Amino acid sequence: MAARAEDGAGGESFLQTFREEKNLDRLQTAFLARPPEDTIADQWQSQILARVLSRFRVIMVTEAPREMVEDLHLIYAPTLPEALKTAETILGNDQASITAIPDGVGVIVEEI
Repeated sequence: MAARAEDGAGGESFLQTFREEKNLDRLQTAFLARPPEDTIADQWQSQILARVLSRFRVIMVTEAPREMVEDLHLIYAPTLPEALKTAETILGNDQASITAIPDGVGVIVEEI
C-alpha cells in the first residue's frame, strides 16, 4: 500500500485500537462480541483492516512515521523499491508479480 498519510492514520480511535491490542485474533473477537449499539468510533475501518491483516501481510510505503505504521500492524517501507525488496524476501520469490490499484477505495479486487 502506498499512502502519504499526511493526516496520520485517520481517526485517533482507529490508531488507538491497533496500538492497544497487538493480537489481531483478540481484536476481531472483541469486535464481534460488541453489540451493534456499543460500537466504537471507526470500528468498521478497524474491522476491515483486522480482517485483511488476518490473511495478508501489508507493506506500507509512506513518509509517515514508522511507529504509526507499525502500530497499525503494517510493515513500514520508506520507498517503493524497498517495499518490493521486502515483499520478495517475505515471499521468497524475486520474480513475483505485483498489482497496482490506483484508486483502492473505488475498486473491488477478485482473485482468479
